[in-house]
Amino acid sequence: MKDSELIDCLNEYKEDVLEILFTNNQRHFADYFSIKNGFQDGNFAGDFKSDFCNFYILNGPGGMNNIQQKKFFELLSEKERDLIKILESLYGIPGYGNQRRLFLSFGTKLLHTINETLPIYDGNVAKVLGLSNQNYPDSREARIQNRVDIYNELKKRFDVLLENSDIRAYLDDIRRKLNTEYKQISNAKLLDSSLWALYTICSKPKKQNKKSTNSKNI
Repeated sequence: MKDSELIDCLNEYKEDVLEILFTNNQRHFADYFSIKNGFQDGNFAGDFKSDFCNFYILNGPGGMNNIQQKKFFELLSEKERDLIKILESLYGIPGYGNQRRLFLSFGTKLLHTINETLPIYDGNVAKVLGLSNQNYPDSREARIQNRVDIYNELKKRFDVLLENSDIRAYLDDIRRKLNTEYKQISNAKLLDSSLWALYTICSKPKKQNKKSTNSKNI
């Protein structure tokens, strides 16, 4: 989706986005800020790890096993900022089904926890923005470089969007409607949440979308 079309969609579906965000307001933002505060306090055990795994869905076959999670939180506690190193470190540990995976989304969630101005890669957000697809060349190095290129594409897109006066006005309006304790959320995270909500809205069957006659493909 081009920037101009994205801005139009965000404003057109603003009330729908707010409804989704407010439905999850207490749980979603409370858990997010709990993780943020725990990280700032340097508390990486107990509730922090449990909250992080639940919030970012690290558990289960779609996530990481215990050994991978241990390495993940080691990297987080070390404040590792090199995405290549994060991807390589986690790829080196077999997961469910003895499979090795490149955890682009989880890796960027680690980076965002360290630096909240960085965007998070998410498949739904990637579809809204029309990012390049993850591909699977034969070599591990080429696959890792593909993931890094996609994340750089995401960062550049966010940088442009967050400099846009219409996007900033949209985020300011959304922020004004949030509970007071959540108003300090970064623009990167608030845009990420809005794009995620927008995908949820626009991916509904037309008969469920009350504004389907004006909906745009994403």
